[in-house]
Amino acid sequence: MKPANHSSRTAPPRRSARVVVAALSALAVVVGAAASAQAADDIAPQATAPSTVTVTVAPSDLATVSSRTPQTVLKTEALSVTSTQDRSYARFTLPADVDTTQPVSASLSVMVRHSTATASGVDVYAESGVWSGSTLTYANRPAETGVRLAQSTSTARTGSALTFALGDVARTAVGGQLSLRLMYRQKHVSTTFVRTGDTAPALTITYTRKPAAAPTTPPSAPAPPSQPAPPPTVDSPRKVFAHYFPPYPLSIDNKPAASDYYARNYLSPDGEGGRHARYGGLLRDRPLAVAPASSLSWRLDNLRREVAQAKSAGIDGFTVNIMSLSGTNWEATKNLFAAAEREGGFVVVPMIDASASVAAADPATVADRLAELYRSKAAFRAGDRMLLSSFAAERRSVDWWSRIIDRLKRVHGVPVTFQAVFLNASDANMSAFRGIADGYGNWGVRTQWHTANGPDYAARAAALGKTWMAPVSVQDYRPRAGVFAESGNTDNLRASWRRAIDDGAEYVQLVTWNDYSESTQFAPSADHGDTFLDISRPYLDWFHSGTQPKVAQDQAFLVHRTQAVGARPSLSHLLATPTLGGTSATPTDEVEAVVYLTAPATLTVTVGDTATRFEAPAGRSVYTVPLRAGSVSASIDRAGSRVISLTSPYRVVGTPPVQDLSYYGVSSVR
Repeated sequence: MKPANHSSRTAPPRRSARVVVAALSALAVVVGAAASAQAADDIAPQATAPSTVTVTVAPSDLATVSSRTPQTVLKTEALSVTSTQDRSYARFTLPADVDTTQPVSASLSVMVRHSTATASGVDVYAESGVWSGSTLTYANRPAETGVRLAQSTSTARTGSALTFALGDVARTAVGGQLSLRLMYRQKHVSTTFVRTGDTAPALTITYTRKPAAAPTTPPSAPAPPSQPAPPPTVDSPRKVFAHYFPPYPLSIDNKPAASDYYARNYLSPDGEGGRHARYGGLLRDRPLAVAPASSLSWRLDNLRREVAQAKSAGIDGFTVNIMSLSGTNWEATKNLFAAAEREGGFVVVPMIDASASVAAADPATVADRLAELYRSKAAFRAGDRMLLSSFAAERRSVDWWSRIIDRLKRVHGVPVTFQAVFLNASDANMSAFRGIADGYGNWGVRTQWHTANGPDYAARAAALGKTWMAPVSVQDYRPRAGVFAESGNTDNLRASWRRAIDDGAEYVQLVTWNDYSESTQFAPSADHGDTFLDISRPYLDWFHSGTQPKVAQDQAFLVHRTQAVGARPSLSHLLATPTLGGTSATPTDEVEAVVYLTAPATLTVTVGDTATRFEAPAGRSVYTVPLRAGSVSASIDRAGSRVISLTSPYRVVGTPPVQDLSYYGVSSVR
C-alpha cells in the first residue's frame, strides 16, 4: 500500500509556520545624578534616576470563545470578534521594572485575518475577570464588565493592521498583567484576527522605570533553570491525528522549487533516470515550496513548519509512519518528535508500518528504538501509558507485536496502549488482536458510497471493549500502480467525517498528511493549498466538541480536476482505472462548489463560458456543474453586494501532458 522507502530528506509548507516570537528590545539604563560625597572615603548610596522607555511585548495568553460552541475551548482558532456571539481575549505581562505610580501609555496592534465589516466597530475593554486560554469557553467566560479602553474609528478590512490607543493603563493592570477583551459593534458581520506569528497581537508600552536603589546586600544566586513541561496527556478521548509519511518532507535537497528534487525527479516523467516514465512521473502534486535555507538545521526547521501548519488546522498530532530503523526516514522520524517538542502543544504517535522493512526487524530491536522516541516530551500519552499504533497490523503476528509491547514495559519502563490499525478490520483480525490491543482502526476506503455504507467497525470494536480510530480521507490516486478511487470531488471527504462523528470514534486519523505518491495528502500543497484542511475545519471542531458548529464566516471552495477522466495525454504512458482496493465507482467529470454561508446568498459557478446560478441557503451546502475546458470561478452575492469572488488558478485542458486524476482546490479562506 505504500511506496518504496525513497531516499528522502526534508521539505517545506505553503502557509508560513505560525511561530509566536516575543522579542523585547534591549534597553540602555540611564544613570541619574552624580553621587554627593558626604565625607572622605564615605560615599552615600544613590538611586538610579527614572528613565522613560518604550517596548513592544507579545501576549502571554490568548483566547477566543463563541456561543456557537459554548462548551469548546478554541485553542487554535483565529481570534474572532462579533457583536454578540464571539469574544477574544489577550493578556500581556508588563516589564518587571514598570513604575505604576507614573503614567503607563499602551497601544494594542492586531492584524485582520478576515472581515465582512462595512463600518468601524472594534471595542477593547479592560478584562478584570480570571481566565486562561487553556480552559476558557463561552460558557465559563468572566462576566462582561470593565472599562472600555478603546473604540475603533477604522473599519476592519481583510489584511489590514489596526492599532488602538489604550491610554494610561497604570491602574488597569493588576499584578503586572494587563488583560483585555475585544468585540465588534457592527451587527451581523464576522471579523477574525491573526493569532500567531509575526502579526499576532502585540502591546506597545511607554513607561517610566522604577528607580533602582543601590544594592545593600550581595546579589542572590541565579534561579535554577526551569524544568521541562510534563509530556502531553489526554484531556479528551476525541483526538485528531494526521498520518505523516517521512519520504515526502517539505524539501528534500534544500534547493529552489523550480529545480529541486521534486521538480527534477518526482514530477518529471524523465526523473530519476527515467524510472518513472512508464506512468508519467512518480507524483502529480508536491508540498508548497519553501525558500532554500542557509541554516544547517533546515530539515528540523521545515518539520517544525509542518507541525505549525497542522496545529493551525486544529490537528492534535501526527501518527508517524515508521518504515525503517535507520537511514533518512528514521532520522526524519526522530526530527519530527524534536520539531513537535520545540513547537509545543502538538504530539506524535509512533505507527509501525508492518508492510515496510521494519517488519523484518527483531521485536527487541524495534522496542529499543521505540524507547528512544518515547523519551521525547512530544510522545503522546493516553492516561499513564504511551500510545503505539500500526499500519497493517495483521501483516505481523500477534506474538511479534506482543514481544515489542512486553519489552517496552519490562526493559524500558514504558507501558504502552496499542491502537491496532488494520488494512482490513475484519472480525477475524479484531478477534486475533483482542488480547494485546486496547483499540482498533482501519485504513479505510476512498469512495463516498463505500465510506458511508461500509461495515460498522466502530460498533464491533466497542462490543469488544476497544476504542476506535476512524479514517478520514480525501482521495486516492496512484499513478505508479495505475489505479484510483473515484472520490467524487469532496463527497468522500465529507462522508468520512460524518462517519467518524456519527460512529462516536475516539480518534480520527487523516489519511494522510503527506503521502503524495498516493495523492492522499491533506497538507498544504501546490495543487490544493489549504482547501481540504479548510473544508474539514468545521467537521474537525464538531468531532472535538460533539456539537455541530454554526457558520460564523462566509466561505467558498472550488474543487475540480484539470482534465476529464477520459482525456488522452500527449505523452503515452500507463493510464489509471477506478479499481483501487477492489472497489469501484463511476468516474465523474464535475466542478464542485462548497459554500459555508452566514445567510442566504446567490452562488454563481462559471466553467469556461458557462455560468450557472444557485440560490444557496444559510449553512453548509454543495453544488456541482459539468467540467468543461477553460477557467473555473465562483462568486457569492447577497443583497446586491459581492461577498466572495473566487477564481481557480488551475485551468481545465482537453489534452494534458500526462494523466492527472487528482482533485485540485482553491479556498476563499485567507
